[in-house]
Amino acid sequence: MSTRLTFMRYKQMRWYSTKQSMQLIQSVDELITNNELKHKHHPGIRKPREVEQPSWLLNAIKIILHDEKISQNKLNEDSKKLEAHILNRRLPLEKEDIKYKLDLVASKYEQATGESLSDTELDDDPKAMKIFKSVVYNWEPINYDKYTSLTYVIRRSVPEYTVLYKIFSEIANSDKSFIPTTLFDFGSGTGTVMWAASQFWVDSIKEYYCIDVSKHMNNLSEYLIKNATPNINPSYIFYRQFFPASPVPTYDIVVSAYSLFELPNQNARLEMISKLWQKTQHYLVIVEKGTNAGFTIINEARDFVLSQKNKRSVHVFSPCPHDLQCPRYTTDDTPCNFEINYMTLRIGETCKTNKERYSYVVLKKGERPENDINWPRIVRPVLKRSKHVLCRVCTASGELQEHIFTTWKNGKNTYRCARSSEWGDQLPFQPVEIEETEETKDNTKSTEEEIKETREAE
Repeated sequence: MSTRLTFMRYKQMRWYSTKQSMQLIQSVDELITNNELKHKHHPGIRKPREVEQPSWLLNAIKIILHDEKISQNKLNEDSKKLEAHILNRRLPLEKEDIKYKLDLVASKYEQATGESLSDTELDDDPKAMKIFKSVVYNWEPINYDKYTSLTYVIRRSVPEYTVLYKIFSEIANSDKSFIPTTLFDFGSGTGTVMWAASQFWVDSIKEYYCIDVSKHMNNLSEYLIKNATPNINPSYIFYRQFFPASPVPTYDIVVSAYSLFELPNQNARLEMISKLWQKTQHYLVIVEKGTNAGFTIINEARDFVLSQKNKRSVHVFSPCPHDLQCPRYTTDDTPCNFEINYMTLRIGETCKTNKERYSYVVLKKGERPENDINWPRIVRPVLKRSKHVLCRVCTASGELQEHIFTTWKNGKNTYRCARSSEWGDQLPFQPVEIEETEETKDNTKSTEEEIKETREAE
């Protein structure tokens, strides 16, 4: 008898088991079931998918080019070179990295010539200098003179505005009580932060404090903002070339967009992040290109602010649903980035749709609320296939997870909400234990194999 019971228990274990998955939260599930909400409009959707370029921008730039007698075709070609340079930039080397590289040069030089090389001889020996340049990245800040500023505005202003619009949209929609009256923009460049912020808070912001070391950028920004819509009162805008010495006054929202890359080393970046945080009353927004180097800067800033003595004074508003170490940075060699579409300016070429990848963090003063919506964030493109979808998410527990959603395993509403979601959205889901039979295991296995093939083909 006992043998039979043991066999039956074993048989049950073979045929039934549980597995952790995710399920749509009850409140959203009920709204959808009652036809009060559509799957494609679930509360985790982070719109817009694409941002229209400022309608006034093209004409404003063309007037400048006409007045300065600058060829649109030449400027367009030069702007492509500038963009390629920006995309391929790496972080400046730290002192210890340079020392390591110098030792490497000396070793290679000795292997090639049979002679030793001292640091003082490097500049005087062409062969040694050639080896040095081959192993050491020559970082330099970009000098934004009048012409370079124009090349920047026609190539970079629209994608940067698009990214900032998307980030500000999430703040405005998720925190409707936030009505800023002051804005601080470090590395203000052509003014894209003002353009984007004015789309949400033009009636409330009474001070835009813009810092850029380039007087040419400041002049260009000042001209462009006069053409912007909605109109910003010029008396609300203040341009400076240097960071203010005092940490007061503070500003409701502080932004550093595509600017920390111009600082010469990590110490300079961390010092600036500290100053920016001291200037912050509510939100600090930091944005960089979605490259490995850009993501390194973002994670560096995130870790630095979160490591402050009083940890209760800050939490990550977005994109992270947690304040723990970034799992992408600690376990992967790819950046945590996001993507948005935008239309290029019709200057020297036809207008077309491009994609901008960016890394960012929004830090907010104060402790994370107990009722905070820390839903999983989709951190890679959603893989949609017949009757199943794969979402790769970052969770509130600080983990990267992959979840395959199907109707038969997760239910219709959960599956359709996942299928309606895109890279950068949040999923209004909660972790659950689901029961699997031998049949569902087989279905899951075949689905996982198909997803694996798709992932490898990405």
